[in-house]
Order: sequence, then structure tokens, then C-alpha cells
Amino acid sequence: MAVHMTGLGVADYQEIVESLLVAADHAGGPELADYRVSLADRIGAGLDTLPPPREALETMRAVNGQ
Repeated sequence: MAVHMTGLGVADYQEIVESLLVAADHAGGPELADYRVSLADRIGAGLDTLPPPREALETMRAVNGQ
């Protein structure tokens, strides 16, 4: 299943992942903690597949002298 959301940036999704990991530390039991960590990992893996933001590419080019 895929989810399409608009209006959120990568930093927002990173905040969601961090929130899930904190919530896992305070879960009422191991099953809920494992679910939250798994969900955070899946979102993080999806973020890792995105191309770098334009600003990051421009910085890399400037550093490399291109």
C-alpha cells in the first residue's frame, strides 16, 4: 500500500520518524514498541530512496568545484 501526502517536507517526515522512535520507548508493551519501530524504519527507508534536495546538490557541486 502506498500513501500520497502533500504539504509535508522531508524534515516533517523525519520528525514523524523521530516521534515514533520516542513513542516506542514509552510504549505500553513490546508489541506496540516493535510496531512503532518497524513503522519508523519503513518511513525512513522510503525517505532514503528520495533524491537529495536541490540545495544539497548545489552544495555538493560547490564543494567539488563543479
